[in-house]
Amino acid sequence: MLRFEDWLKSTFWIPLIGAVLVHASLRNFFLIAIIYFYATAYSFVINNYFDVEIDRKHKEKIKSNTNPLAQGIISKRGALILLGILLFIPLVLAVHMDSIGFIFVLLSIFASTFYSARHIRLKEKPGLDIITSGFMFGFFPFLAGVTLAGGSLNFPIILIGILFMILSSTGLLAHQIVDYKQDLGNTKTFAIKIGWKMSYVCLILFIVASLLCFELICQFFIIEWWLHYSILIFLIFCFPLRYIKEIKNII
Repeated sequence: MLRFEDWLKSTFWIPLIGAVLVHASLRNFFLIAIIYFYATAYSFVINNYFDVEIDRKHKEKIKSNTNPLAQGIISKRGALILLGILLFIPLVLAVHMDSIGFIFVLLSIFASTFYSARHIRLKEKPGLDIITSGFMFGFFPFLAGVTLAGGSLNFPIILIGILFMILSSTGLLAHQIVDYKQDLGNTKTFAIKIGWKMSYVCLILFIVASLLCFELICQFFIIEWWLHYSILIFLIFCFPLRYIKEIKNII
């Protein structure tokens, strides 16, 4: 239910990068890691909880067992208890660390709840699904990491948050392209709304936007040339290729 493999290698590290940038103490770094371990897991569990009926129709998800609730392996009551635990721990820790940081953690949780919750379901509102993903996995977690670690908000920090927002939105769009055929007729997504070909165009535009944002960020920091080019290579090749490879496999 926690779907570790979906986030431990990607979105989980975004708040920790924010903490490192403002020279967080080891204690604060550890606490931020705990907070976003639970908060990120919450976003995936609540998505599983509200996606039960859709996931039962999704052959690949049933095969890979990404939603045990859809397969009847766990009960709804058990899922609700798990959600309560995942919600309680990060909020209690965050409120004792920093009030502004607590607000960003709360915003992350609200965004992930509204993204999946019945009657709101921003994930089925094309355009808002992409934007919400950027906020809940990129922008809010990064700013939470900065402020929980004792850092202050300024324009360059906000710009870095926007970069992570763009990357998180790019990741969701690529995921929607991968799931395009399975989602068609079962759910509404941004990719379904604009079509297969336009989704590729938007994916490229998002990658270009991330490069422009990064170059703007570089105007405010002294970055060693090797680090600058390493990040550019990651943004141009490593990050997109991770998704392009998945997309190629289903064409």
